[in-house]
Amino acid sequence: MKIETYGIILVLIILFTQATWMFNDASKRGEQKWLWGFFGLIHCPSSLIIYLLVTRRINRQITCPHCLYSIKKDSQYCSYCGHEITEEERIEGFQNRIDSEQKNK
Repeated sequence: MKIETYGIILVLIILFTQATWMFNDASKRGEQKWLWGFFGLIHCPSSLIIYLLVTRRINRQITCPHCLYSIKKDSQYCSYCGHEITEEERIEGFQNRIDSEQKNK
C-alpha cells in the first residue's frame, strides 16, 4: 500500500473516533446526538472545538432568582430584570443549573 492510503485510513479513523465521542457525549447531555455525530465526521478538529464551545456554554450560566432568565455566572445584575445578584444567589443559581442538567441526563 502507498503512503497516501495509510494517511487516508488514519484520517478516517480519527474522524470516526471523533464522531463517536461527540455522538455519545451529546446523548448524555441531551443534545441532538445525530446532528453532532454527523458534524464530527466532517472535519477534525474544528468540529470538535465548535461542539465543545456550544455544549459547554450552559455551565457558564445561572438562573436569575427574580425572573428565571439565564444570565452569565459572574454577572452583578440580571440583564433582563435588573435584579442585583448576591453571592448566595449566584451559588444557589449555579447549583440549581447543575441539578437541572443532571436531571436531563
